Amino acid sequence: MQSQIQSDITILGAGPAGITAALQLGKEGIPCLLIDSGFSPRDKVCGDGLSGKVLNLLSKIDPEFCVELANQPFVTHSMAVRFVSPKLYMTEIPFQSDNPAVPPGFICKRRDFDHFLLEKALSWPSVTYMPGTRIEEIRKNGDAYLLLDATGEVRAMTRLLLIATGSQRRAARPGFMDYLPVAREGIGVRAYFENVKGSNEKYAIEIHFLKELLPWYFWIFPFKDGSANVGLALPMHLAKKNPLSLKEQLFSIIETYPSLKVRFAGSRIAGKVEAHRLPIFTGRQPISGDRFMLLGDAANLIDPFTGEGISHAMISGYVAAKVARKCIEESDFSANSTLQYEKGVYDKLGSELELGMRLQEMAAKPRLLNLVIGRASKSEKVRKLLEEMLHSMNTKGKLSQPMFYLKLALGIN
Repeated sequence: MQSQIQSDITILGAGPAGITAALQLGKEGIPCLLIDSGFSPRDKVCGDGLSGKVLNLLSKIDPEFCVELANQPFVTHSMAVRFVSPKLYMTEIPFQSDNPAVPPGFICKRRDFDHFLLEKALSWPSVTYMPGTRIEEIRKNGDAYLLLDATGEVRAMTRLLLIATGSQRRAARPGFMDYLPVAREGIGVRAYFENVKGSNEKYAIEIHFLKELLPWYFWIFPFKDGSANVGLALPMHLAKKNPLSLKEQLFSIIETYPSLKVRFAGSRIAGKVEAHRLPIFTGRQPISGDRFMLLGDAANLIDPFTGEGISHAMISGYVAAKVARKCIEESDFSANSTLQYEKGVYDKLGSELELGMRLQEMAAKPRLLNLVIGRASKSEKVRKLLEEMLHSMNTKGKLSQPMFYLKLALGIN
């Protein structure tokens, strides 16, 4: 007989979204239960890049977290991003940072980053952690949810449920079909390569918009020990049409492009090539309801253009914690109360995600990518514009405007 835990707030899933919610709740002294099917540290297929939005969110919870993370031995400080166009034009754009004590970007494996976050969350006595517990069914029971394992045993009872299970939403589907948004998924593969050449002291992350992968891309995220996270992703419907598996395509691209082949000469894979589904944003849909909220990938918050998901997951976890606190204080867990979470998430991320949808359409057109990246490779003025676009959503919006490309073509920008 397993023990059953009763909790006002239960978080299902200990990835960045779920841990961030627990971290903020713990900081505010609000008891919560964090359940995960695995044990930490655990691997997660990901690009391993942490953007400025991640660092800003961590600073909001505790400014010392960013400083401490920056000094961890598993972290590589990244100072720039390289974009490569279908015609192999390349430009490198520096990241900006508002805090001189913290680098503008980090690269670190998800097993290390998630474990770092989890240790911070568990430092608060109000956070209870239940690892190695796979919830197979969520059942409504009056004013609470029952969480059952594979044997049908109730492992937890909760008044408010935060679902942060990523793309693995099997347990939630039967009772939440009216709320779980239908995702237009992507799929990605990732491998760790040792002894990858071509990175510089900036440890720039690399986004290669290759014709075989448009509107998505091939990536290289380098680590300071000479290894790199290397992968590619495609929308699911395009991946299914591809005669090659994504694993085969990963090696094919490295062999096909001379600029890549020379960089991987003498390298070797550490571990396996692994795949992961990417539930991308396809529009605003319900992500909350009576006594529950959907967080991170479970709410389809992955940017359809950049593939960024960690920061969006953490932002959703932070907003969920704030709304959960209000639910507790007012003893109101109704759909009307949790709707404040949905509004909060879309206020912070909705416009950016909708812009990502438009930019994904643009990225399917190689001539536009060649034009922008080609001009940036030759013009300091255009590089400065792209630098501003990386950090300003309003400026980034120019990328979705036809006049921007006309001006580029005419040499006006």
